[in-house]
Amino acid sequence: MIETLPAPEYVAAFRISGTLHSKDYDILIPAIESKLEEHEQIGVLADMTEFDHMTPGALLRDLSYALSKLGEYHRFKRAAVIADKRWIETTTKLADRLFPRTEMRVFHHGELEEAMRWVAGFAATR
Repeated sequence: MIETLPAPEYVAAFRISGTLHSKDYDILIPAIESKLEEHEQIGVLADMTEFDHMTPGALLRDLSYALSKLGEYHRFKRAAVIADKRWIETTTKLADRLFPRTEMRVFHHGELEEAMRWVAGFAATR
């Protein structure tokens, strides 16, 4: 399930919980795209502390969307992931190395405010 979180206008913020289904991307993708229409660079925050797993259809949508954005990764200035599961932390750290133009950082349960401040902080350095 995807829930949109309140955030600055240039940050797409979500709480991802339970099982992520393909249809959840009907919320996620348009929310990100609307931020990209309005801003040259955005931040993305994903609170995944309640995330369990994703269906194969959701994985396919995720990969498809990621591939469609390959030429635009410079527009994703920062990504904050809130998670306590080690595999999510490892995956985020790997992605940080693979996409050096996007700063990525892992936060833990209870650090939503700190994560939001960090992901939104790039605006002051534009």
